[in-house]
Amino acid sequence: MAKDLYIDASHPDETRIVLKPEKHIEEYEYENTNKLNLKNNIYLGKVSRIEPSLQAAFVNYGKQRHGFLAFNDIQSDYYQIPSEDKEKIKTAEEKIRENLKNKALEDVSNEKNLEEKNEKIPEENGISKNNSGETEPKKGYREELKNSYGLKRYKIQEVIKPGQVILIQVIKEERGQKGAALTTFISLAGKYIVLMPNTPKGGGISRKIFNSSDRQKMRGILNQIEIPKSMGIIVRTAGANKTKNEIEKDFHNTLKTWEEIRDKALNSNAPSLIY
Repeated sequence: MAKDLYIDASHPDETRIVLKPEKHIEEYEYENTNKLNLKNNIYLGKVSRIEPSLQAAFVNYGKQRHGFLAFNDIQSDYYQIPSEDKEKIKTAEEKIRENLKNKALEDVSNEKNLEEKNEKIPEENGISKNNSGETEPKKGYREELKNSYGLKRYKIQEVIKPGQVILIQVIKEERGQKGAALTTFISLAGKYIVLMPNTPKGGGISRKIFNSSDRQKMRGILNQIEIPKSMGIIVRTAGANKTKNEIEKDFHNTLKTWEEIRDKALNSNAPSLIY
């Protein structure tokens, strides 16, 4: 089906974009030039200061107020530690990822068994179950990682140094006198999936997809898509009724965006806006 893209830039303070097939509006987006939105932006930043008492770093990413980067939001690839210790951390992370993946598969199996018995799953139970590591991999991953070899032994001042260049994403806007909250665990939202290029977890499903048959269908599609071991994806609610080809195409498009971000970061000087 042919689609038309309309861009209205006639208003000096707002740009409006509409994606429209023949008879209805499919998507509508707008951007206000007076409201600067930093959330989800990706920057190449430079560590300006380490604060041992907070176990956090402050990062200059090009704004007047430096951003706040908690230790738990720093990927282990950035650790400046002996290679032997880094390998041990990688091993611990691999075990955590495998445990989270097995737990996710167990949840799907339980849902299938309940459906076969024609038992109605209460909504409360569905929400609780979907809040497992399967649908929130970064949260589950970090909670497990808090007790792992790497974060339990090392302190931030031992692994991160002032002046170190780091790729970060804004996860919370500046508030009052507080700088923006940052993370090195990047998330890229596609149309049907969210790509986590440096959170190795495999595939997950949005907790807003409650129907067990839809979740089983999505799990089957994810198992057929070749996801690099270094990455993870989550199927968004908009992808619940999409085909394998549509999900896979969106995955490859988002992956291409990540490759462009990575290449731009390698050829940029900190601090600078990357995406």
